[in-house]
Amino acid sequence: MKKTTIIVLVIILIIVAILTTLVIVGYSSFKTFFTNENNIAGDLSEFDTKSQINQTQETLQLENYDGGFFTIQKPVGWNVNVGGNCSTFSFVIQDPNNPARMIFYFGEIGPVYLSENQKQVDRDYMSMGGYDIAWLNMPVISPLTPDNFLKNMCQISGSSFVQQFMTGIPSLNNTEIISSSDAKSIVSGNTKLIRALFKESDNFGEGLFFLTTAEVLPETGMPAGGIGYGITFIGISAGRSEFRNLEKTLNESINSLNISQDYISKCLAQQQKQYQAILKAGQALSEASDIIVEGWENRNRSDDIVSEKRSDAILERDRIYNPDSGEVYDIKNGWYDNYDLHRGNYDMNNLQPLPSDNYDLWTAPTLDEGNIH
Repeated sequence: MKKTTIIVLVIILIIVAILTTLVIVGYSSFKTFFTNENNIAGDLSEFDTKSQINQTQETLQLENYDGGFFTIQKPVGWNVNVGGNCSTFSFVIQDPNNPARMIFYFGEIGPVYLSENQKQVDRDYMSMGGYDIAWLNMPVISPLTPDNFLKNMCQISGSSFVQQFMTGIPSLNNTEIISSSDAKSIVSGNTKLIRALFKESDNFGEGLFFLTTAEVLPETGMPAGGIGYGITFIGISAGRSEFRNLEKTLNESINSLNISQDYISKCLAQQQKQYQAILKAGQALSEASDIIVEGWENRNRSDDIVSEKRSDAILERDRIYNPDSGEVYDIKNGWYDNYDLHRGNYDMNNLQPLPSDNYDLWTAPTLDEGNIH
């Protein structure tokens, strides 16, 4: 048991050493990715013109926030929660009146288990009087991918281990992925740009999430192995119906992050000299720009329709339209079936379900069913 405990301690030190090297990588990825995301917002806007006619657009005003070693332009009235340092530096900026409105960055988050078998090994080791494994209540994510990590975020944020690190971590409940595309990252692992629907404190939201997952230690049958992390986890989100309108401002906010050179130097001082070369690797992520933008250009029209359909299914709603006026109506599930049987009783007797692939109708503002007569 003593020998095993020493091995566990060594493993933990190795994990700390590996993850400490990621702070500059994460910051470089953060800056480069969301510079590119500003271009993506422009790509989306060309398809939103018709859908925003006669629709009041929500706006956000930004103000400077000084966190001591970092500054950022944040939306006025939003709260800022900061945790960690160097490789674990993280923040969540959130609207207290609508928690689905968020901007967040996690240098790393984890560890999570790669298998239930490894979790049982750790459980057995502790039951025999072994060294405390602090992350025992973290979930198993198998296979460890960005998509699965995002879907399991509610379990991760709800664990006591993560809550000790930082309060106010998003739960991202009932996550529904709309699209997931490969993205390049300096950090070794599996990196994705994900568009998803979710619920946060009963508020329905939509967002873009950039995340790398990496298996840090393999499963060997020994305690404290078989774990992975989410690295450079970045997200912007808002209420589902307003996200396309607010995306550009959210991008401007997150792209304004600036970490002081003095803080970066102190973090570097904690690392071995061979890792300092990673500063030059920040340019590598810029090569991902064309890939990310092209991916969104090719998919955003269909993804917007998928997003609307998924949200209707979650909220148990449906949509119909007037072929003569082009007006779209938001109705309860099952309402149209009754209407279709008795359409002769209505002045508006020609209403139809939306064509499955009509982008303009699916993204148009909706009227309540009370407007049908």
